[in-house]
Amino acid sequence: MLLLDPDRGLSSLSRQIGAMAEAAGGRIRIVDIGGDILTHGDEPGLCSPFGDALTLAACHLTGVPTTVHIAGPGLDGEIDEQLLLERLAGRRPLLPDREAATAAARALAWHPSEASALWAAAIHGARGTVRTARTVIHLTDTSPGLYPLPLQEAIAHNPVARALVAEDPATLDAAADVSHRLTGIPGLESERTRTPQQASPARGIALLDRDTAMKALHETADGTDHITLRHAARSLGLTWTDIPALRAVLTTDTPLLRLTP
Repeated sequence: MLLLDPDRGLSSLSRQIGAMAEAAGGRIRIVDIGGDILTHGDEPGLCSPFGDALTLAACHLTGVPTTVHIAGPGLDGEIDEQLLLERLAGRRPLLPDREAATAAARALAWHPSEASALWAAAIHGARGTVRTARTVIHLTDTSPGLYPLPLQEAIAHNPVARALVAEDPATLDAAADVSHRLTGIPGLESERTRTPQQASPARGIALLDRDTAMKALHETADGTDHITLRHAARSLGLTWTDIPALRAVLTTDTPLLRLTP
């Protein structure tokens, strides 16, 4: 696991990624869960196009052979599954097995990415509706798929990535301005204005029992079949850092919490 620093702009980020790729075997694989990396910039649910576009552009500048993998089309709630399948037309998905998803379970336990949890659950066979912290997602028979495509094909879909390659902004702010200009969505404002989550008092978890927690979660689930652990924590007045302890209270080690029989 490496920390990339984009503060000095696109070329600097590209050099970091290139050095990482050289040390790790000379190939780059980008994995995007949900598929908004294939954005055209005008989809109604789009909310975070900048990071993906910056990654595509930086990998392009490395000159290192790169493959983009779309995992679980639509699972991040930004672009509709059917629209993504149209953009992936003709590509046969890879289908990871349960053993592969289980290998990520330890990471999901402490870093509960909702999109990753949805994909892992779909690989394990979960289907139906899921209440996330932001929206309702549908797990379908398409959800477990992993679709590989060449970097240039992904860039061809993404106007922000193409503009970043053409303009080569020298700072992170300048790169975010390019994305904002093309999509109308601020690239960094949501991160800079986000209120830091404070750890909840330990007694907040200690006073919870499973029956009380489950009753409260059913009331916030909007009739869905499952909820994410992040939604569960938020509904109970906890933060994402409380999720490992919340798992113990709810006696679950699965990616999602199932609410229906």
